[in-house]
Amino acid sequence: MRRYRKIGLALAVAALGWPWVPAVPRAQAATALSPMSALRQSSWIAEGSAHPRHVIYVFMDANCPYCHSLWLALRPYYRKGLQVRDILVGVISASSPGKAAAIFDASDPSAALRLNERRWGHGPDRRGGIAPVAHPGRGDLRRLAYNQVLMEEFGLQGTPALVFADGQGEVYAIRGMPAKGELPEIVRTAVVPGHGAQAKGRG
Repeated sequence: MRRYRKIGLALAVAALGWPWVPAVPRAQAATALSPMSALRQSSWIAEGSAHPRHVIYVFMDANCPYCHSLWLALRPYYRKGLQVRDILVGVISASSPGKAAAIFDASDPSAALRLNERRWGHGPDRRGGIAPVAHPGRGDLRRLAYNQVLMEEFGLQGTPALVFADGQGEVYAIRGMPAKGELPEIVRTAVVPGHGAQAKGRG
């Protein structure tokens, strides 16, 4: 797995098995924080365990087919204490920002995200199944911009991308859909120190 360590305002990268891409060291507000603090302050949407023993952040696009495959592959791990914190970006197609906005603005964003995935392939564009907002608001666009900058700060240029920390605070990032056989190791590594407490996402 690729491991990122914070150095000053930037992130350094060491390749440890997965194909790596270089980090993009820009002194943005996101990386003025520690990597995991920046992730916690993004507009993530929680799925899975309410009292997680394992936490994985996933950069995803509502229209990304590989994100949909990852969503399906991670669901069996929810009952093992996994919480997935989805960080939406709008990069795949013209309707991606509108679908992200529809999820952000829903009374229950987690339920809206599940609707998008459960109706996958049945919408008018045969991608994510939620109807896009025609004109995303400025707040939604700011969320998407922050999330995309954060993704790029980790040296990640596409979706899906996974970021998580181990019990010692080492931060890992994986680009693309992992092989199914790699998921058990990833979940085991993404441990919450002390098994964590109930998590709350940012709205």
